[in-house]
Amino acid sequence: MYRAEYRGRSLAVATFIPYLGPALGPILGGVIAQHLQWGWLFWILSMFDAVILVVGCFLLPECYTPPLLRHKAAVEHQISTSALSNTFYRDLASQLGPSLIRPLRLLVYRPAIQVIAIVMAFNFAIYCLMLSTYADLWRKQYGESPTISSLNYIAIAIGTVGASQVGGHLMDWIYRVLRDRANGQTSPEFRAPFLVPAVLLAPTGLFLYGWSAEKHLSWVAVDVGTALFTCGSFMLTQGILAYLLDEFKHAASANAAARMLSNILGFVFPIFAPQMYQRLGYGWGNSVLGFVFLVVGDPLPVVLWVYGGRLRAYGRKP
Repeated sequence: MYRAEYRGRSLAVATFIPYLGPALGPILGGVIAQHLQWGWLFWILSMFDAVILVVGCFLLPECYTPPLLRHKAAVEHQISTSALSNTFYRDLASQLGPSLIRPLRLLVYRPAIQVIAIVMAFNFAIYCLMLSTYADLWRKQYGESPTISSLNYIAIAIGTVGASQVGGHLMDWIYRVLRDRANGQTSPEFRAPFLVPAVLLAPTGLFLYGWSAEKHLSWVAVDVGTALFTCGSFMLTQGILAYLLDEFKHAASANAAARMLSNILGFVFPIFAPQMYQRLGYGWGNSVLGFVFLVVGDPLPVVLWVYGGRLRAYGRKP
């Protein structure tokens, strides 16, 4: 829908509200849990989801080119509604299988996606780990009430909004500068420099968050570390998504392939989080995560910039 030079701006618009979800949800949940019965959490979520579903049915038109072309051809050739419906179901049956297999094939045969998937998985797993333990930090370590402790999630909101809004425009600026230097030639690797501040902010935030909590410093220091980590984490995700959109025709399948491992580690990491913090504390626990992030995530911009073209070319070979 958008040209590559406006990819960051479009992602900033598309991710603004979704990125706020993990921050606003716990705030509202804390207020509801403290002042209403816990069952109301599910009733309110169900009502809100129903409203969003109805609104989406009317305000989100089809924008994928193949079905639009099929519908246009049917109208121009005056094909009956029943014939068009039968064609739709035949196409659905013939395309559903390949569409389900495509993400797995991309993950197996595309080295670029394999490299990206490893970094994305570890990044997402740390984020899930932090979310699963964040409320306990404020309630047990700082003795805050559910409502007050939930306000610390504003730090996550600040980090995610900064990543989507500032990061989106920064991404477009870097892309245009590199395109102009290359005399109008473009490449997915032009997204790599944008990943540099992302992979530096994330571990920095982890160190600050962990040791501020360990030493029981002011809530400000902990929240600043949280904001830095979430900003770097979501900038990394945003830059990787732009890279996948630039390179792959089936961008949704490429994104699904890159997130397979993320969903697995996002489930596993919160399981051992309480034991890790109990044994190592918040300081060394987050330091271990930060050091591993430096090893796994920090080389990604260099790898994509130097070897990205070869990785993509190798993946296209039959």
